[in-house]
Amino acid sequence: MKKYINTIFKHLSAFLEYFIAFMLAAGIILLCLRMAFSLGNIPNLDVWPNYDDLLETCFNLIIGVELIRMMYYHTADSVFEVLLFAIARQIIIDHSSIWVTFVGVCSIAVLYATRKFLFCHFHISDEADENSDTSTDVLKD
Repeated sequence: MKKYINTIFKHLSAFLEYFIAFMLAAGIILLCLRMAFSLGNIPNLDVWPNYDDLLETCFNLIIGVELIRMMYYHTADSVFEVLLFAIARQIIIDHSSIWVTFVGVCSIAVLYATRKFLFCHFHISDEADENSDTSTDVLKD
């Protein structure tokens, strides 16, 4: 019974995750279309008062696309890319003190160091738990 309930929750959570990703994708597509139609109004400073607003909107859409990829692929690389874009957006859009920028650059450096030295590539599958004896054969070789 417990295995049956776990299977139901696994499928339900996967369905909800894909549904949320789909809704996010639909929203991003609509916002991209809205932004594309308003690009003709860039000389009109009432619509886009400055370049920073346009840049902020583009970064937000890019981060949204990366969130969709993160929900779909479930890899450490996709999480890395979301964090990288979010930190880069904060550095570029927020024109605050030099120390905030320095902390952002250091954060990106730490992310890259983590990616280079601490990421291990492994494949997670549902069959790995069932075939635990085959995983010990790999360790012996």
